[in-house]
Amino acid sequence: MNTLISKIELDDKILVHLTSGDILTIPYSYTPRIAQSMKTELSNYHLIGGGRGIHFEDIDEDISLGGIIEYKLKHELILPNCA
Repeated sequence: MNTLISKIELDDKILVHLTSGDILTIPYSYTPRIAQSMKTELSNYHLIGGGRGIHFEDIDEDISLGGIIEYKLKHELILPNCA
């Protein structure tokens, strides 16, 4: 079973709800277009690729679940203390 995006919420960060029940968060600074947008513009979105991505209609921006996961791994990877 592939995990896909089921919906998003706009809070202090963008909450990306997955069909697995997990929630990923990304900052509004995730892309320059998103960073410069108002929440009302971002609320006009639809899922693309059967839930593999999000298209923000008002700002003509697409982001993918794969890109979100890559971002999370690159920016939020916490290594255990091996002392």
